[in-house]
Amino acid sequence: MEDLKNYFEALYFTPTDIRFIITLGLIWLITAVYFFYFYFPVKRNSQKEKSIACPPASVIICARDAALHLEKHLEDWLSQDYPDFEVVVVDDCSADETAYLLVTEAKNHPRLKYVLMDPAVIKNGGKKLALTLGIKKAQYEHLVLTDADCVPSSNQWLKHMMSGFTEGKSVVLGVAPINSKGILGGLIHYENMYTALNYLGMALRGKPYMGVGRSLAYTKTIYNSVGGFSAHHHIPAGDDDLFVQAVANNKNTQVIIEPEAYIYSKGPKNFQAYWRQRMRHLWVGKLYKSSISLKLSILPIFNLLFWIGICLFLIFSSSWLYPVGLLMIKFIPEWILFFYKSRLLNMTIAAPFYPIWNLFHSLWYVFVGIRAFFKKKIIW
Repeated sequence: MEDLKNYFEALYFTPTDIRFIITLGLIWLITAVYFFYFYFPVKRNSQKEKSIACPPASVIICARDAALHLEKHLEDWLSQDYPDFEVVVVDDCSADETAYLLVTEAKNHPRLKYVLMDPAVIKNGGKKLALTLGIKKAQYEHLVLTDADCVPSSNQWLKHMMSGFTEGKSVVLGVAPINSKGILGGLIHYENMYTALNYLGMALRGKPYMGVGRSLAYTKTIYNSVGGFSAHHHIPAGDDDLFVQAVANNKNTQVIIEPEAYIYSKGPKNFQAYWRQRMRHLWVGKLYKSSISLKLSILPIFNLLFWIGICLFLIFSSSWLYPVGLLMIKFIPEWILFFYKSRLLNMTIAAPFYPIWNLFHSLWYVFVGIRAFFKKKIIW
C-alpha cells in the first residue's frame, strides 16, 4: 500500500501530457454533448402520447418470395386489436407461392387486400413501385408500412402506431429491433442501436431525417404532397430515409417507442449479406442533405479521433494512468446510457462490450463509408 501511495505521489504532468489531455478533452466534450443531447431523450412514450382517436388504417406490406413468412405471420397482422383497418399485401414479382397464398387467404379474411405484380410484365420495379401500388390500393388516409419478413411484437402494434397521428402529426416513426446472434449479431445490434438512437433522438429534438421501412406510418395527403417517391424513383432505395427527409419536420412528426409496438425481423445471415446491406445504406447516405450528413458525421469522426489520440497518448504519456483515466471518463457514462437504451429498444447483445464495438465501429464505419462514397452503383 505504501508503494502504491508513493507511486501516485510521484506522478506529474509533462507538457506532452497536458497537450494530449487538453486535445482529447475537447474531443471528448464534443462527443459527449452529441451523445447525451440526441440519445438521452429516447424514452418510452407517456400515456398522454398514447391517446388515440382510432381513425381507419391501411397496413401495407411488401412481399417478394415471402410465402413462408406470410403463412406464419399473416394472422399476426390481421388479428390486430384495432377497430377499423385493412391489410394490403403487394406481391412484388414473387417466384414462389406468394400470389396463390394471398388469393386463397383473401377469401377467408375480409380485411385482406392484395396487389399482384406480374414478373413477366414488370422487369425492374423495386420496392418503391410495390409501395406505390399498395398505397393506390389502400382505401384509407392513414398508411402504416412494414415488410413481409417482419413480426409485430403484439396485437397492440397498430393501435400504438396509430396513436402517433394526434395534434396534426402526419409522420410516425416506429422501432424495429433486429433478432441476431453471435459476433456478427453483436455488430448488427451495435449498428442498429446506433442508427435507432440517431433517427429517434434527432426526431425527438425536432430534426427528423429518416425512419425504417419496417415500422413507418404517414398520411396519403403528405405522401401526395411531394409526389410520392417521384423525386428519387430512379434510386433503388430511399423509401424510408429520402422520403422522410422530404416530408418530415419538427411539427408533423411523432416517435413511437413502446415495446408492444416494436416490429421484429432477422438480421443478415452472414457477413456477405451484412456487407451488402451496409453498402446500400451508406451509398444512399450520399444523397442526404448536407446539413444532415454533417450532423451524422460528427460522432463517428470524433470517436475515431479520440481513439487515435488515446493510442498516441499511451505511447508518449509519462504514465499509462492518464490515457486510461480519459478512457474511463468518456466511456463509463456512455456505456451506462447505451446499456439502458439497448434494454429499452430490445437490442442488448452489443451492450456488454460497448467500448470494443465503439472502437471497431469507429474504424469500420470510415472504411465502409469511403467504399460506399466511391461506388457508382449498388447491387440490391
